[in-house]
Amino acid sequence: MAKATNQDEILYCARCGISFVWSREEQKAPDAAQPRHCPACRYLLPAPGRERGLIKWYDRKKHYGFIVRAGQPDLYVHRTSLDGQRLPRPGDLVEFSVQESPRGPVAQSVVIVEPAAATGSA
Repeated sequence: MAKATNQDEILYCARCGISFVWSREEQKAPDAAQPRHCPACRYLLPAPGRERGLIKWYDRKKHYGFIVRAGQPDLYVHRTSLDGQRLPRPGDLVEFSVQESPRGPVAQSVVIVEPAAATGSA
């Protein structure tokens, strides 16, 4: 018996509840798995094994600071954990992985996702 041809499917996002189309083209991809989230939520959510948070403060002279995470303790971040980009500023949205260190959890592979809105102050 021949395999049925894939058709566009209407799915509902597990995060926001809106409906979205899972197209035949997406289904044909070699690693295709039925998505749980709409394209917008997939864009907004961090990659698997990563988290997002806001820079609470960052000392540019001492090269360290802290990230605020939702419902969890603040996380230490050092300059060596930044992925070759500008130094973070308070309010920057960042994505990172969490590693355990002898002094507790620390942020690793920190990437600025969205810079803080300019407030006009330096």
